[in-house]
Amino acid sequence: MPQGTKGGNVDVNERVGGRMRSGRVERVDEKLFREAVRRAFSQPRLAFYSPVASCVLNYWKSAVPRFSISEFLAKVVEREIARAWPRLYERAERELRKKSGGRR
Repeated sequence: MPQGTKGGNVDVNERVGGRMRSGRVERVDEKLFREAVRRAFSQPRLAFYSPVASCVLNYWKSAVPRFSISEFLAKVVEREIARAWPRLYERAERELRKKSGGRR
């Protein structure tokens, strides 16, 4: 399995049988984590390329009143991140909640 960058302390995802198998965070690089928290506040948006997802989600946006693509994607992505890296997810949630005064 390939090692992460900046010191090799993080195992990254590995493709297994067409699916992604998540690696484990052995230890968190504190400097990188602080920078990730800072970036999360300055630019919380993510983007990705998927014509299939775009098609399905735009259909639902048109068919379902008040359907929010962003809200739906945030829930899906956060659920999968929590499943893949539970300890890192919990730590990020705590840190972001603390820095935002309890709001998230």
